[in-house]
Amino acid sequence: MSAGPIDFTKSGVSRFPDRDLGVPRYRCEVGVPLAEQRELGHNRWHPDIPPLHELGPGDEIILEAGGYDDYQLQDVDDDQDIRDFDLTRTHPMAGPVRVDGAEPGDLLVVDVLDVQPLSGIGYSNILPGMGGPLASWFPQGYKTVWDLHGLFATSRQIPGVEIPALSHPGVIGVAPSMELLETWNAREDPLVAEGLAAPRAEATSTAVLRTLEGAEWERVAATAARTVPPRENGGNLDIKNLSRGSRVYFPVFVEGGLFSTGDFHFAEGDGEITWNAIEMDGAGWYRFNVIKDGMARYGVRTPMLRPSPVDPNLGTRYLSFTGLSAKGTEQKYIDATMAAVDAVEQAIAYLGTFGYSPEQAYTIISVAPCEMHIGGIVDIPNAAVTLKVPLDIFDKDILPR
Repeated sequence: MSAGPIDFTKSGVSRFPDRDLGVPRYRCEVGVPLAEQRELGHNRWHPDIPPLHELGPGDEIILEAGGYDDYQLQDVDDDQDIRDFDLTRTHPMAGPVRVDGAEPGDLLVVDVLDVQPLSGIGYSNILPGMGGPLASWFPQGYKTVWDLHGLFATSRQIPGVEIPALSHPGVIGVAPSMELLETWNAREDPLVAEGLAAPRAEATSTAVLRTLEGAEWERVAATAARTVPPRENGGNLDIKNLSRGSRVYFPVFVEGGLFSTGDFHFAEGDGEITWNAIEMDGAGWYRFNVIKDGMARYGVRTPMLRPSPVDPNLGTRYLSFTGLSAKGTEQKYIDATMAAVDAVEQAIAYLGTFGYSPEQAYTIISVAPCEMHIGGIVDIPNAAVTLKVPLDIFDKDILPR
């Protein structure tokens, strides 16, 4: 059940009407780390985290959460905050929400009714050592602060670009069962040891597990999963079209489903290539329903999505770059990742001819509603990937002349 009555006057610059909408609403205190408002949620996955709220099929709720950075980033030009960044504090989530009647084997149907910013400031960063596939290009990192003006975002670090909103939750999912959690840990721990996955045991000190304390906190923190990757429960999906108007079908692994959300994005390109969208603190408005025995009936083992019909109206004005799994003397067999990186590299080089630095161009590709598609993965030996960059985000014509 609810942790207490909702205070509709508390903190934040929420873009939802600041009044009682007849929907339960859990407020995030803007600027305050999750550890100091731990009743709101958690930053690890585990089935034993106590529910924040309980509701029934057809019910709605508004959940607010801080940005992925847990309020470590500041609206200043100095970039020391990205150097001091503690990755183990990502991602503060609101929840979990227990849905009456949801049982293991069901599908939890979640409608994303709306997503809005709280503070009106967003961040997209190339974190030192964590900048996606081109991280080695930018060892010092790069920080971008965005002003969120209703439907558009602009930045003093990247002048001449206006990014349309395609706001969505980056992290959205349900709790794993203990069996599934053990499977995650067993398959990921070898990667952790190789530095290829986020540390778990070494990062327990920053785990926030709602109201758990003492021995219970220690027990749960010891096996709780980090929120960095997407998994069978959803999690850090980072799907740009999972925006307001979307419907998601989640496999249910525990009684009540235990739904949580956070890591809100103002906008993002396919692939979130720098490891950052335009990250923001935000509020998500959700409605829930249940399909009984849906996992077996429809053969579902990971979330399915009906994308939103509400996308930015960018028309068909794109410039597409083609990447291959072959470059110079290097050849990989049907490697879509290599082809995607090749397309990104070419787009960076092209935008450079119009005055954008590599840091600026890489950021634009990650945060603008770019589209990345596999052109082909059957024509051996090369995969082909296209990267579509919208033309109308720029204040100048960037077509070849």
